[in-house]
Amino acid sequence: MENNKYVFLADNLFNSKKNKIIKINPSKIKNLNFFPKFYALLIKNKINIVTHMADFDGIGSAAILIKTYGKNIENLFFIDYKKKEVQNLKSKMQNLKNSIIIILDIGMNEDLLPDFIEIFAHLKKNKNTIIWLDHHEWSNNSVQKISERIDFLICKENKINCATELAYSLLCKKDKFGDNLADIIHIGDFNLRARQKSRQEIIIKMAYVINNICSNKNRDINLKKLANYIAGQELENEFINNAYKKYLKASKLNLKILNKTISTFNVKNYKFAIGFSKNLQASFACSYILDKTKSDLSIFYNSATNVFHLRSRGPECILIAKAMHGGGHPHAAAFESAGKQIDLNNIIEIKKAVDQIKNIAEKIY
Repeated sequence: MENNKYVFLADNLFNSKKNKIIKINPSKIKNLNFFPKFYALLIKNKINIVTHMADFDGIGSAAILIKTYGKNIENLFFIDYKKKEVQNLKSKMQNLKNSIIIILDIGMNEDLLPDFIEIFAHLKKNKNTIIWLDHHEWSNNSVQKISERIDFLICKENKINCATELAYSLLCKKDKFGDNLADIIHIGDFNLRARQKSRQEIIIKMAYVINNICSNKNRDINLKKLANYIAGQELENEFINNAYKKYLKASKLNLKILNKTISTFNVKNYKFAIGFSKNLQASFACSYILDKTKSDLSIFYNSATNVFHLRSRGPECILIAKAMHGGGHPHAAAFESAGKQIDLNNIIEIKKAVDQIKNIAEKIY
């Protein structure tokens, strides 16, 4: 995959040439100078944000918009890539009229395309303006179909801009806190390591906090609280610390479960490792499996969400995710299990899942 050479830009909002898709170097996005146009539009309209619920980039990109346009924010909607979540989004948005819809850090899996097309038809009928900023892999078909139905789109895998950076550079006022937040989230989202210990601690802590919130009741209410705290420049407080402590407490047992279920297999020259547990932060769990088994590709199944998470060093794990109707990045991806939730105490069910993924991997690699 040519991940860094270009991203897609479709501007039906400010450009008179409608439905024209262009390719631009992702390093040039910060120089596009869209901010004055967007600010003039956003500051005088109601804004509804749809963002990825499961990581710091999704929450941070919403927070950075709240910081600039707080009084204009009408709703915050949090979703992941489950079909049920997207279908629920439709009902939540059915009464929105004459507003700006901003979608952040959500990729386009082909299976979800018909649902989004239906949502956008309704939103456009109600005279909403739709902006979508993303940095995941998109098919050419998805880019074409979505760009025809919304007002502004930037998408495609790249290693330069996470969603928070896209939102910050194109839509937001700049200041020292915004600069630092965008940089911290970039480091975390691209699985880099911060030079400053304090920044690395924020990245890890926020990942665990978000995982804890998404694993418990009142998910959306508490994610909204977190986004507003971040927008208010609070990266540490009682609410955040309590969620962090709860994650650490639960993770002790969940890590024991993971250790009992890890297995490996080889496909050609690659070593694969897979483990099963619940409510562990996905990047942590996958990295733990990679390091413990010295594998090339790791898979973590979260029984609480019925989702398989993949990380890789070498082979592109997104190929497995796509084969299972998921998506993500070349080396960090996920897919929802097509079957019922796997019983972590059932060795036969676990072995069946391992064999299924092994068979898929043998066809791909």
